[in-house]
Amino acid sequence: MNFAAVARQQKCYQDSPAASKMRVKFLQRLIRDNATTFRSKRLWFLIIAVTVFAWRKRPNIFSAEPVDQAACCEPIDVVYTWVNGSDPEFIKSIQKFTPDYDQARFDDKNELKYSLRSLEAFAPWVRHVYIVTNGQIPYWLNMACERVTIISHAQIAPENTLLPTFSSSTIETFIHRIPSLSKKFLYLNDDIFLGAPLYPEDLFTSSEGTRVYTAWTVPDCTLGCPWVYVGDGSCDAICNIEECQFDGGDCQDHVDYYDDETSTSTTPKVVYEVPKLVPKNNITSLSVRYVAKHRKPRNFDELLKKHPPNNTELKSFVDQFNNNQKRQHSKATPTTEAAQISSSKDIYAQNLIHTNRILNSFYGYRSRKVLAHVGFLLDRDYVDELLKRFYPHFELTANNRFRHPQDVQFAFAYYHFLMSEARKLTVSEIFDELDTDNSSTWSDREIRTLLARIYPLPLDWAIVRYFEQIVVNCSRELGEDREDNVQYTTLVYERYEDSNIPRVTKRLVTQCSPLTEVLLNNFSERPKYKFNVNQKTGMYSNFKMLTSNMSEVVDALDELRKNPKKFNCINDNLDPAYPDENQLIKLILEDFYLSFFPRRSQFELPDNLRNRFTHIDDYLAWKQGREFVMFILPSKHVCCQVAGEIPIPSSLTRSKKQNDHRCTTCCVL
Repeated sequence: MNFAAVARQQKCYQDSPAASKMRVKFLQRLIRDNATTFRSKRLWFLIIAVTVFAWRKRPNIFSAEPVDQAACCEPIDVVYTWVNGSDPEFIKSIQKFTPDYDQARFDDKNELKYSLRSLEAFAPWVRHVYIVTNGQIPYWLNMACERVTIISHAQIAPENTLLPTFSSSTIETFIHRIPSLSKKFLYLNDDIFLGAPLYPEDLFTSSEGTRVYTAWTVPDCTLGCPWVYVGDGSCDAICNIEECQFDGGDCQDHVDYYDDETSTSTTPKVVYEVPKLVPKNNITSLSVRYVAKHRKPRNFDELLKKHPPNNTELKSFVDQFNNNQKRQHSKATPTTEAAQISSSKDIYAQNLIHTNRILNSFYGYRSRKVLAHVGFLLDRDYVDELLKRFYPHFELTANNRFRHPQDVQFAFAYYHFLMSEARKLTVSEIFDELDTDNSSTWSDREIRTLLARIYPLPLDWAIVRYFEQIVVNCSRELGEDREDNVQYTTLVYERYEDSNIPRVTKRLVTQCSPLTEVLLNNFSERPKYKFNVNQKTGMYSNFKMLTSNMSEVVDALDELRKNPKKFNCINDNLDPAYPDENQLIKLILEDFYLSFFPRRSQFELPDNLRNRFTHIDDYLAWKQGREFVMFILPSKHVCCQVAGEIPIPSSLTRSKKQNDHRCTTCCVL
């Protein structure tokens, strides 16, 4: 157990507003209950002692040591998206828009109930839970629990959103609009449960920023063209298609190989290319090519006299990599997640490919990784900036009632936006950063640091002399060698004995074009947001696919039993062609959940109760009526049928006598 994290959480609770309110309420109750004995000196002494005790529990406001409230006490809420695909009203609604309704796609297997149990067990620090639905209410949900709230799509969706929507891609674009939602919130799918203690430090730290958990590379844009080939500077014919963004422009000035034989152009490139390899030592591609320019086809043989395969050294080099690759491929097996979601025909994969194209157009061509199936810590402000940045694309996504191949994959876009956004530093800011002694000038030591960060090590003396000459020339042009009224604190020992560099001031640097160009090229771009890519994602997450093969399911669930991790995802991929097997697998899954979380959580009703209302509109209407009745009638008791919680028949639970007693007690308002 992370005892340090637990201690920090306890300290946060002691310093939190909730703890302060509890202490105040205690004092108020103490005074109220003993109002008739205030004149007692002993009681006054007790009140003073309790007040001093409560004060000592607060942070020392006279201490010079700051209390990092933001690091440990920032509230974090949890947001779930949920739908009950077995609800007749939901089926009726979705069938209005599509006759090809797949009930298995939205089937509810009580995943949310057990996910909430895991949340209570392993993340008790969560402040509040919001469940975003199309208005449905789980029959087992305790609506009286102050820590859970049902939010309907209509409450938070922007005006231009197409409702009702059955697309998770659309819903994810407006979950951050929940009223009173914490600035940072954890977004969870209902098919994820916690299997080990989760701490805020697993999601975010003040020093490193947001923790990012990646899994596998984005699916290829087309068969045989991984994204690492796109925009790599070499033309790949297989990637020169619209789906791969025409190889990132690598083939724009390149003449097709076959056209070279009959070309009469004066400048075409003729290329012989050895197929790309993926070497063992993390090299993404190897491209060996001979390039020649010719005026006529007959000159080709004269310019390219040596055929590449006859190059013994080159052939040996390629053979070595090929042998390594054979050994590597014979041992390597794809990750479970990547193997199960590998086809570009899958709509999730298509969303990833489409989103990667969008990111390429904004941040340049690169190979990106998909997020692991974990909880996503989102920031409301960052989400707003993301939606503004890619507004046209998210607007199209919001207008799709069902999932579409051209949807933006929200989590993938959010985290890569977080990692790709940059801020530009001015020359003045760069100067101040290197001016470590705050003297408003660069000493020889600081100049040495600058050169070491720009040029390869060890530094060549010619580079130092070249830099000196630039400074001298700019100093003469700007008249920096003349005396001015500014007093600089550059000390004598900040200059080397043989130094000939004039005084390097901020004015000199900001107005010297060669220097500003070097500084901007090397130091101007910085990450806008703090983040840390966790290199040990496998230690934090499990991913299993629920299929209609019973033996596969049992084996997968046993693997989760053996090694549960912080985040565990069981993705539903049941085949509707096997309804009997699917029903049995549903029972097996329920039994699996009960082996981890047999106890009811605070978010649930007792087993013999269920919600009378299954839709939020009906519940809110009843709640409004109840408030009116409570305002009119002095009675503190109402019928169970009015209270919104109805008992399950006694034949299914207890004896009639016990059930009647429970009915009387549960309906006290």
